[in-house]
Amino acid sequence: MQGIINKHPRIVVIFRACDLVNAVNKSNRPFGFDKKSIIKICFKSLYNALQGYNYKIIVLGDNLSPEMKAFFLNHDLQLNEGVFGNDNSIRESIKIALELDDNDWVYFCEDDYLHTPDSFEKIVTLIQERKNIILENIKFKQLLRKRHITFLSIPRYFRRPSLVIFPCDYPDRYLPTYLNRNFIFKTSNSHWRQVSDTTFTFLLQVGTLRQHKKTLIKAANRANDAYLSNTLYGKNFFYGKLLCLSPIPSLTSHMHKDTLSPLMDCESIINQVITKV
Repeated sequence: MQGIINKHPRIVVIFRACDLVNAVNKSNRPFGFDKKSIIKICFKSLYNALQGYNYKIIVLGDNLSPEMKAFFLNHDLQLNEGVFGNDNSIRESIKIALELDDNDWVYFCEDDYLHTPDSFEKIVTLIQERKNIILENIKFKQLLRKRHITFLSIPRYFRRPSLVIFPCDYPDRYLPTYLNRNFIFKTSNSHWRQVSDTTFTFLLQVGTLRQHKKTLIKAANRANDAYLSNTLYGKNFFYGKLLCLSPIPSLTSHMHKDTLSPLMDCESIINQVITKV
């Protein structure tokens, strides 16, 4: 088993947890849960999904209650505690990630994302197969003309864009107002859609993080995910930009009433883990 695990990419999860504030954006939580319950359920779903893979979990606890601290210490993880606030906890998570090896994948994970049991099976497959599905010389179909072009045919631009994985499929992506033309990719076990906006829950390789650390640190000011997305992710043009992919259907659900992921059976996942929290 250990040999199989070592063949997988190493994923370091930095799980930012705070049970003092129910929701930064004041949104209601689903299924009548309070924040402590949401954190426990979401963490347990994440922890279960990681089993069998090459991982490390660092919980960045922001002013944790004794109850929540005791909960985390019942698991195999590293607990870093402090009183940060949302912006500083993002900065601290980036600081921790920059101490990792360039080849590691870091998963910045907020404390209210519920994970499917197969989430890391599909994430790891995408990481392992990314060079097969994201080619060095990508030919993009120009949307307004019936021909194919290769953007910027100068050889130095023929570089595969680095990958960011946003594991959540949001319901508003299907509303007429927000429909976009996106590239679709297929691995051996899942489908992925290119997206150009995320929250602060995503995976990327540490070497990529190091190249874009100034953007990430600046985006931490007032947790500005709009700045993060507009600056970091490419749409049709990827020179100096990253390619961000999100799964269809979703592998996580953001646990607010109005952001539950479509085609994800959250109640079933909750019922599987709630007896163990």
